[in-house]
Amino acid sequence: MKLAFHSFDVVQWIQPHRIIGELNLPIQFISTDSRNLLGGKEGCFVALKGHFRSGEQFIEAAYQKNVRVFICSQIPALIHPDAVYLIVEQPLKALQVIASMHRKTISCPVVAIAGKNGKTTVKEWVYELIKSKFHVVRSPKSYNSQLGVPLSLLELTTDTTMGLIEVGISMPGELKALEELIKPTHAIVTSFFPNESSLNEELLRFLASIPNAYAGESHAMLPQHVTLLDQQAANPELKNVVFTDQVSIKSATIAIGFSKQLVHDSAFILEQVSTLRRLALRLETFNGKNNTIVVNDTYNLDLEALKYSLDYLSSFDRTRPHCIYVGLDANSLWMKPQLEELIQPYNPTHVFIDLPESLPHAIPEGAVVLIKGTRKASMERFAARLRQKQHQTKLEINLSALRNNLVQFKNLLGSDVKLLAMVKAQSYGSGLEHLAGFLEAQGVDYLGVAYTSEGVALRQHGIQLPILVLNPDPESYLDCIEFALEPTIFTFNQLDLFIRILIESDIERYPIHVEVDTGMRRLGFEPSEIKSLLEVCQAQPEVFIKGIFTHFVESEETSSRSFSLSQIQRFEDVISLVKKQTNHEILCHMANSEGIVNFPEAHFNMVRLGLGMFGLTTSRLRSTLESVLAWRSVVSQVKYVPKGESVSYSRSFIASKEMKIAIIPLGYADGFSRSLSNGVGGVWINNRWCATVGRVCMDMLMVDVSELDEVCEGDEVVIFDSLTRLEQFASQQHTIAYEVMTSISDRVHRVYIHE
Repeated sequence: MKLAFHSFDVVQWIQPHRIIGELNLPIQFISTDSRNLLGGKEGCFVALKGHFRSGEQFIEAAYQKNVRVFICSQIPALIHPDAVYLIVEQPLKALQVIASMHRKTISCPVVAIAGKNGKTTVKEWVYELIKSKFHVVRSPKSYNSQLGVPLSLLELTTDTTMGLIEVGISMPGELKALEELIKPTHAIVTSFFPNESSLNEELLRFLASIPNAYAGESHAMLPQHVTLLDQQAANPELKNVVFTDQVSIKSATIAIGFSKQLVHDSAFILEQVSTLRRLALRLETFNGKNNTIVVNDTYNLDLEALKYSLDYLSSFDRTRPHCIYVGLDANSLWMKPQLEELIQPYNPTHVFIDLPESLPHAIPEGAVVLIKGTRKASMERFAARLRQKQHQTKLEINLSALRNNLVQFKNLLGSDVKLLAMVKAQSYGSGLEHLAGFLEAQGVDYLGVAYTSEGVALRQHGIQLPILVLNPDPESYLDCIEFALEPTIFTFNQLDLFIRILIESDIERYPIHVEVDTGMRRLGFEPSEIKSLLEVCQAQPEVFIKGIFTHFVESEETSSRSFSLSQIQRFEDVISLVKKQTNHEILCHMANSEGIVNFPEAHFNMVRLGLGMFGLTTSRLRSTLESVLAWRSVVSQVKYVPKGESVSYSRSFIASKEMKIAIIPLGYADGFSRSLSNGVGGVWINNRWCATVGRVCMDMLMVDVSELDEVCEGDEVVIFDSLTRLEQFASQQHTIAYEVMTSISDRVHRVYIHE
């Protein structure tokens, strides 16, 4: 971002209701995240009101990084005389106004890409196809919201010859507002919404309002002037696409068809099509060898995209070494000085830029490693060598989807209600430390674990949030104290033992949380015991009750609410008694994920969010939640089985006809249950269901691919990649999705995806 504004210009545009400071300061960039500021001068910080915390609490941090112009909704506690503070009602609206004024200075074509699915892939593939013909500026990652769109527009410059702006739509009226902001010259709708007539009306109106309009699929009400980007429009270039799955083919069809409208050179497009790659290589994060964290962003070496990768790298703990490895091919070595200049302000510990074979393989202990490279350098191979565990089966955790789900639940809470995120059982199989670090960065208030050892691991990985331990072993109380963990107390014996340890350690006013049994009939004090509990705590200065909580028995039940309402009443009676006997604020929590939605009267001043983060809910919120987890593997081998031959152990399957099978490196040691043998379960290959053949083995399984025309070694295998498929997979085992998630073995590689 290289702007040429002054604070005086911004004042004229946004009309703040109060101005503090009289300096007319230059503005070369605008930021909404103080973590990504590198100390560059002439910046403006917009203090947005977030779902979890307000940007105003980071104004001073931005000032310390040389920012001097601030747009905020409240007067900061600390005012600096060399800064300008512009006080507005809505900082986000002010940012949009600034972006709108900047857009008026840009004369190049700007393409707005909307639709239900495929927006990011289409945007990236159009970029890949036309980048050598145009100076393209595009939305970074999935910046398609009311915030992301203005930030994307601010990246446009007078040198830009093509803008690609992704546009998200989730409610009526949203697209219209973004369209007015973008003022697109071209429009693409990648797909329509099934059973969402109001959103489809928005998309159709959007297409009708723009002369150069294109659609990736047909619709009965499609305006006549809209060009349909079907396979006919993408042939013959589409034949060079390396993918076989229908989702990728559709995205490639749209990208090729639209690019041909811009570049009237079939031979050029044909050559570029073969270079298209899946976007899964973009900003994947995984645990590497030597206790490292590897950020795998080897999709390409576009300089604009590199800036965002560097910003992401800078958000990691700086107590770890930060290392950057950039692989170049022989034709791109000239880029090295330019790359070094771009990277230098981020002050990494080590930077290596060279041909892949010349890059060192030794990685510093505990480092955070960013890997970039040109497509021809094939740096994904370099990244693969750094993986902590070499396993072709992986569990993908989409952190962008997880954040969306957090926001959806947070929107149901009052401003004074804290959010505790449960990360027990390795964050439901998703990885304890990495998920906890992500949640802390999002601004959740508390973390919850089952056992003390989990809390200790989080502290050892630098997590600073308060951590509630639900089921601490009394033998671990010293660890609770050493690592500042907050234990749950649910018996008088526990309380007595913990107080004794505190006395021996000469510690007073240590926080504890009290569990109350209001009907679950598991752990917890009876409501009738609370009075005696309070008397003990009041007599012992070593402890103070920081929180009190209970569990719903059937929070998902909405047709019969009587038992849950009786639980709420019992808990409210306990809270009333506790508050009468204490003079400090008590954290009171009862609602789990389902309870947050179904029982708003039980929010109190904190809630516990668990599996809802992953999109798993039976509540009305389900339609707004996104799938976070995808379990994938690959085909190791394809072979033919003659009629009458058996497959796998015990000859439990005999082929009734000649068949084709695929062998998958996945077995019951990975979490694919043996109960799914002999057709009970299966996997998806090329979007086709393939049933298991024979017994599931410890490390592999066989599936029937006789009906697939083309299946090859290395083809992707999907165990589940959506909430529906996850629930179907669980149903085949006669269990629930929760058990599936927590049963996926540690040897299955976890990959964290940022979009």
